[in-house]
Amino acid sequence: MSRWSWLGEEQGAGATAIRVARACVLVLACVVPFSIALTEAALITGLVAMFVARRQGRAFTFQSSALDWACMGVAASWILASLTSPEQLASFIHVRKLYAMGLIWLTAETMRSPAARAKFVPLVAAGASLTAVAGYLIYAFMVRVEPAYRLKSLLSNQMTSGGVLAAASLWALGAITSGTRNRRLAFAGILMVLLPALALTQTRSHWMGFAVGAVIILLSRVPRAWWVVPVGAVAFRFAAPARLAARFSSILDPHEPGNAGRLSMWRSGWDIFREHPITGAGVQDLLALYRQHKYPDATFEAGHFHNNFVQFAVSAGVIGLGAFTFWVVAGFRQLLRARAAATADDRGLMASALAIFAAMLVAGMFDFTFGDAEVVYHSYLALGLALAVLPARGGANAPAGR
Repeated sequence: MSRWSWLGEEQGAGATAIRVARACVLVLACVVPFSIALTEAALITGLVAMFVARRQGRAFTFQSSALDWACMGVAASWILASLTSPEQLASFIHVRKLYAMGLIWLTAETMRSPAARAKFVPLVAAGASLTAVAGYLIYAFMVRVEPAYRLKSLLSNQMTSGGVLAAASLWALGAITSGTRNRRLAFAGILMVLLPALALTQTRSHWMGFAVGAVIILLSRVPRAWWVVPVGAVAFRFAAPARLAARFSSILDPHEPGNAGRLSMWRSGWDIFREHPITGAGVQDLLALYRQHKYPDATFEAGHFHNNFVQFAVSAGVIGLGAFTFWVVAGFRQLLRARAAATADDRGLMASALAIFAAMLVAGMFDFTFGDAEVVYHSYLALGLALAVLPARGGANAPAGR
């Protein structure tokens, strides 16, 4: 067997193209924690390769599902919002971002091989570890000149860094629950590298997302150990440095500036929604519109509303809000089906996939995670892996490696 056999040994129409697409997904898994440019390049190349394979006569093997319709519904709601937006051009420019949903089907088609799936989490962990180590080095320098500095590593801001590290930590935690002893120890070590970096980002929304995701993984794989998460949270509160402990304690404080600012922003969002209730105000940057509706108690400004559901309601109205809700429900349905169907090491992988989707939803109650490419890509990967684990559609090409 060739050392590259895990890229697939398909024969016939589109075989080479689908192997190229598979390589692109695995490259993306490695680079998404630290470079959006490399991630986009891998995604575009992979989508082109999958299209070429299809044109050459290769049939898709993943199952059709309600998720297909849900993704089309989100796209349709954004297009409709753009048609009725006061800033049509700016809104239509933002609609292009939805092409990244293609990662779901790209992953579903290329990760049907168990050998390829076995490479996925190690590559994510490698990229995330690089981000964490780079973050530590930058933090050690920056905190000397800016005591309030929050770790963001190679990414654009602390929120994105927190989301990426939370997702990577959940991939690693799921891997700890399956496989050989040496594999589990290796991922435990990686988790110990990632978690302090996540703490230093001080992104409370992603702290909560990780906690919920970790409980889901433990309940799925090691039910007797779920208590580790709340006990760990309490230990963190009392053992962490004062600044991190204070940040943790402020999670439920409505007067904390970040929390108060979100509450004020959501009131402004409600006012805008009442003016554009059906199709929304458009999916462009909404900072200018927000400023027209900003309340005196606002503590910060942004072009989005720090909540996925509020954002969809404001930008795409009830149609967009309904489409996004349908997408969430359809996503959970596929992930639960895949978790039930998973065998061997895929059980840990599917526990992680479900946990990441839930974590991004929890964090998305306080941030626009659907609009943060590096973060939402992990949700797309999770959904694609779920489709890859489920049985092939009838009559399709047999997946490589099975």
